[in-house]
Amino acid sequence: MIIQRILTNNAVIIQNSNGKEQIVCGKGIGYKKHIGDKIDENIVNQVFVLTRNGLTKQLEELLYDIPIEYVQISNQIIEIAKLDLGRKLNESLLITLSDHLYQSISQFLDGVNLANAFLFDIKQFYEVEYEVGLKALALIEKKLKVKLPEAEAANIALHLVNAGNDDSTLEEIYTMTKIIQSITNIIRHYFSIEFDVKSAYYYRFIVHLKYFARRVLEHKQYHEDDLDLLEIVKTKYKNSYGCVCKIEEFMKKKYDYKLTDEEMQYLTIHIQRVVYKTIKD
Repeated sequence: MIIQRILTNNAVIIQNSNGKEQIVCGKGIGYKKHIGDKIDENIVNQVFVLTRNGLTKQLEELLYDIPIEYVQISNQIIEIAKLDLGRKLNESLLITLSDHLYQSISQFLDGVNLANAFLFDIKQFYEVEYEVGLKALALIEKKLKVKLPEAEAANIALHLVNAGNDDSTLEEIYTMTKIIQSITNIIRHYFSIEFDVKSAYYYRFIVHLKYFARRVLEHKQYHEDDLDLLEIVKTKYKNSYGCVCKIEEFMKKKYDYKLTDEEMQYLTIHIQRVVYKTIKD
């Protein structure tokens, strides 16, 4: 391993056998070293390989501004998330999460209250990501001796959600969460119920709302040629359809989005299932 650039006493950039740059970490790995020096591979404790163009440079710039411990902890959180979520995550998460944790912890130590207005909803809508967030808080407390509030688990969860959606920004994830929150609140108030958030019916309903919220953001409406079914649904599930009309009114006013007949139909069916299953239980 030959040093290409020295970032800190504990991090250097090398070029691997494939000509790709890697960030290599280890205690004192860059101390009193020079470009072109060989490094002792026995002291290497972590290697970061980012395949997307520009990400290595971004991580390099970030390491000039934040301690490497935040990148190492973020990498551990990402590995936990990959196992628990069972899916790939965007490589840029290492950069965005490291920066986020550094800023959040710095603010917390300065006495700033870390909050998340969607804490309750994130726990319901993104349950697995939130559980990873709690594991991340435990890891941070163990490694950095900083006990962050529960709201930070929700903040981390949204970063994980965003990293699993290549076409979405963090701001869009927040907006989607707000849409889902608003629709579930309309249903709760309309029927005067509290959902069984552990039920399979509720889980499937939230999945449906996530797809719906994405269509709203993209202004892509769902169309299907089965209008006869809508008329049957309106008659058979009158109360649920009345609730959907309230949702339609809200979406038009708040997001300038007009529900199609097909969306009205499927929302009515889903609401009927989740509401009356909740009442029955």
